[in-house]
Amino acid sequence: MTIHSIPRYFPLLLLLALVLAGRPVQGQQQLVDYVVAVVDNEIILYSDVLEALKMYRMQETEEEPEDLPNQLLKDMIDTRVVLAYARRDSVRVPAEQVNGAVRQIIDQYTERLGSEEALEQLVANSGMNMRDWNRLLRRQKEEELLQRRLEEDRFGEVRVTGLEVARYYETHYETIPSNPVQLDLSHIMITSRPDPEVVAAMNARIEEIRRRIAEGEDFGEMARRYSEDLNSARNGGDLGFFSRGTFMADFEEAAFALETGGVSPAVQTDVGLHIIKLEERRDDQIRVRHILIQIPKTDDDDDRAMETISMLRQRILDGDETFSDAASKYSEDLASASEGGHIGEFMLDQLLPQYQDALNTISIDEMTEPIKVVDQGAVSYHIMRLNDRTGGDKYTLDDHFQEITNLAKFAKWSEERERWLKDLRRELYIDERGLDTQP
Repeated sequence: MTIHSIPRYFPLLLLLALVLAGRPVQGQQQLVDYVVAVVDNEIILYSDVLEALKMYRMQETEEEPEDLPNQLLKDMIDTRVVLAYARRDSVRVPAEQVNGAVRQIIDQYTERLGSEEALEQLVANSGMNMRDWNRLLRRQKEEELLQRRLEEDRFGEVRVTGLEVARYYETHYETIPSNPVQLDLSHIMITSRPDPEVVAAMNARIEEIRRRIAEGEDFGEMARRYSEDLNSARNGGDLGFFSRGTFMADFEEAAFALETGGVSPAVQTDVGLHIIKLEERRDDQIRVRHILIQIPKTDDDDDRAMETISMLRQRILDGDETFSDAASKYSEDLASASEGGHIGEFMLDQLLPQYQDALNTISIDEMTEPIKVVDQGAVSYHIMRLNDRTGGDKYTLDDHFQEITNLAKFAKWSEERERWLKDLRRELYIDERGLDTQP
């Protein structure tokens, strides 16, 4: 939660109604389920809490709160209380509003992850399938919208006076946020690459396969015999239809440039050498076959990259070269090399953890030690130069009055909502059995 955009609702309220009727996901071992709470005439099961936990972990990337399952259960009970009140008053939300909210969430995930296939993989990694996830997401958004409508009707716009804002600032000073830390950075990148002699040997091997295809041997049969992509090899190298953004950029550039029936030269990617054959085009999708010959990687490859970047760092420290000159000559990030390694300004908390750790130990105009980064199997080493650092100072009433006002409003709204929930609880039967109370 940023201070510039304080939500009307607790962060976990977005997850309160995730699974009010959830059951174990298909394909998982059936768990011994039991009731963990009863609200009015509805039950909350242990499996409901497990489903809520999965949905939470899909959405949150930061460290989990302590005792998260019990926190989720408490919030689910509060949600059931509000929904019982909604049913008594026959409150509804239009189906098109729910559909729009669900579509927006799916679109946001797809945009962030890059493709629908990547979203499906994220859902699978969380222990769900797309059908279950869509059902839970729809339930979540419908009940979230119900809560929002009820709470807006009940509280309206929360207002605070200037005196209340000042009292909030004084009382909660230790938790008042600081300005985000912003860094101006340059870097040099050296990639771990296989030994050139190994690459030459693999190139000779794949060129022999390509020669045999050119002389008339069947591409699919050659893929079944020689491709080291075992998943597609059994299908003659067939990867099916796909759109841009599905595979690695170098692979896609070569594949989309082919004419139907055409076979590419050897294409090198981070996973090895490929020969690609374009089978069909359909709108903005293509269907290809490929043959992969992997290029063996060893620890020696990483060691050579580490030695290179360490040598460059030492030359800069010794004054033999400036950081900018070394980046221009040697950095393998070509986009920033032309700018002397300058990559711009970044919020500290948006950087990879290993970057944050290294940058927190240096001062302006200093360099980090070499940082190892592994991305989808590709290994690279970086040295970062801190050109400037701003932010990090505590918000003040004079400079950030509106932001602190929003915090005070949220605190006041939370207190009023908690009182309202206590009043509602008195009208309902509630049995909080807890997660540890098994039958």
